[in-house]
Amino acid sequence: MTMKFKTLMLGGVVAFLLSACGENEAEITEQTENSGLENEVSNVQVEEQEDRITSSGDEFYRSVVPYELSPARGLSSQNMVSSYNVEEFEKGLFEVSKGEFPTDQFVFREGQIISEEMTRGYLGRQYTSEELENMEEDELLSSDAFSNLGLNPSTNGETDPEVIAEEAPLYLSHILEQNYLSEDEEGNLNFDGITIGLAMNSVHYYQTEEYGQTQEQELDPEVVKEEGEKMATEILSRIRANDEYVDKKIVFAIFIQSSDTDIVPGNFVSQATVEPGENSISEFTDINVQNVLLPSNEASEISSEVNSEYETFNRELSSYFDSFTTSVGRGKFVDNNLDTLTVEIPLEYNSRGEMIGMSQFVRDLVDEHFTNTDVEVEIKDKSQVYSVITREGEGQANLYIFE
Repeated sequence: MTMKFKTLMLGGVVAFLLSACGENEAEITEQTENSGLENEVSNVQVEEQEDRITSSGDEFYRSVVPYELSPARGLSSQNMVSSYNVEEFEKGLFEVSKGEFPTDQFVFREGQIISEEMTRGYLGRQYTSEELENMEEDELLSSDAFSNLGLNPSTNGETDPEVIAEEAPLYLSHILEQNYLSEDEEGNLNFDGITIGLAMNSVHYYQTEEYGQTQEQELDPEVVKEEGEKMATEILSRIRANDEYVDKKIVFAIFIQSSDTDIVPGNFVSQATVEPGENSISEFTDINVQNVLLPSNEASEISSEVNSEYETFNRELSSYFDSFTTSVGRGKFVDNNLDTLTVEIPLEYNSRGEMIGMSQFVRDLVDEHFTNTDVEVEIKDKSQVYSVITREGEGQANLYIFE
């Protein structure tokens, strides 16, 4: 279907960016004018172009073709500690969005408001008035300190990495923006809503000397959550300062990523919705989601019943195939119920017949276990996937064997 799509971009953003500078605004106006900050978000005239909307089922959003990339695209893998967290952050943010922007009513577009430079600025540290006053002009310009967009806490002049880890750790790791558009009767797309995810750290990493060993400071999850919610409030005030976005619904979601050595991702912990015209967040709602490795030695993390069932699943596999060692499961619990389960079964390949037999046996086991759970099992070695078994909820398991 061909239609007119009005491309909406952020304009006149300098005013609300500079509001972060506080007392030092007058002192740094000249530097700001020469810094190019006003170009961090595209200020393009609204223009009409022919676009198409993809078709989709109820599960996924439709999108606009040609596809429009976010100006901040690519930063997720740079800023987050593992690919597990990157995938879960983006995937989970879509799930949060679906609650406010149903897939049958809205079209998805990658975020166009927060640019790459703004994202980097937000991830920086705040500067105190004293720090700004003591900076030379060259340092102000090279560090972008004049904009003072940083949402992570100021070090207040502290230079000892261990003290900083205790008193002013880096909480915010990444920001991901999604835009949502509605289609009117004439086929025009209107920009209606924004979802913003804040990826927070569960661990602060630091070094006490250059090229030295990386140290870790675990962060209190409740403190991390509170810091994320305060940052969301600040981001809201910056967005609402621009008239273009006063009438947009904005959804915020707080994600706490796992450590860089975990093989399961972190979790979304809270979310809030700000209706069009509102300038404050009334409350955040807790999100009860846990990603857990199975089988687990920490019974408090998961249902002991699910853990026991997974151990039974492994025993049945090992009793049937000599080449089997153990499988690794990643379970997602929603409201304390196992919602999805992804399993990797390593196979030391001996023959195609054994691989097919194992695949068929695993399919039968999946039908017997983990009822009311979406399951995906891969049988693989280090370099190749031999077969995949999938099941949705209470349905029958399906087997796919690759040639």
